[in-house]
Amino acid sequence: MEKLKFSSFVILLGTKSFQVKVDASLYAKEAIVAACYKFTDRFYIHQQGEEENIIYVVFESIDENNLVYDKTGREFCNELIDQQVRYNSNLQFGHIRDLIVEEAFKPVNK
Repeated sequence: MEKLKFSSFVILLGTKSFQVKVDASLYAKEAIVAACYKFTDRFYIHQQGEEENIIYVVFESIDENNLVYDKTGREFCNELIDQQVRYNSNLQFGHIRDLIVEEAFKPVNK
């Protein structure tokens, strides 16, 4: 089957599947997995690492009547950014959250 490009990073594989080329030097693996998870209600998803620092995320429609559109690939790219920001924030400020939780659950002494 001929691959049709939506853009340089989203490639249509058929009417019910597409792949997104993700640069793993820009996104943490945890962020990529979290972004994939957001789409598991609509797609079967698997990842392939064929090149160094490149992960291909393949989406296959769960619903046989569901056609794949460029919009979903672009939504995934936005979700990648969102998950990477969350990941970076946790790395930078996670210790503050841990201190707050620790303080909130300390026993109260009278």
